[in-house]
Amino acid sequence: MRALFRRRRDDEWDRPPAPAEVTLQAIGFVRNGVAKPRPRGWDRVESRLEFLPEHTGRLEGIERYSHALIVAYLDVAAGAPEKPETLTLASGRRYGILATRSQLRPNHLGVSVATIVGHDGATVLVRGLDAIDGTPILDIKPYLPEYDSVPEAHIPGA
Repeated sequence: MRALFRRRRDDEWDRPPAPAEVTLQAIGFVRNGVAKPRPRGWDRVESRLEFLPEHTGRLEGIERYSHALIVAYLDVAAGAPEKPETLTLASGRRYGILATRSQLRPNHLGVSVATIVGHDGATVLVRGLDAIDGTPILDIKPYLPEYDSVPEAHIPGA
């Protein structure tokens, strides 16, 4: 049997059913001394991303990029008593929770772009990550402007 992602363009392929439940493992943890979530001021926060030793080789070359996308599990939010469907933002406008950057999402995933400051072994130093100390890291990817930047993107007015 051929590996699923090593097929030729003309190979026939039927997508297997997608799982309804997914289990992920932390590959590292955020270390920055920030004890609780906050709405602003993350642009000045430097965080050490301490990856598990088995991921050291997988980080090779990350320092050649200026920025990274970091996917984290917002574990503190998972224990929040409220699970709102909507939020009223500072503008006074109401939005569905999935139309906000709130951590109170159904799966409590955080995705942030951060500046890479340095890399040494299993540690990556970043600035601007909006995650508190101890937050589990699920993935890190280099930021690629041709994929990750949309200059004509818009957001609702205030």
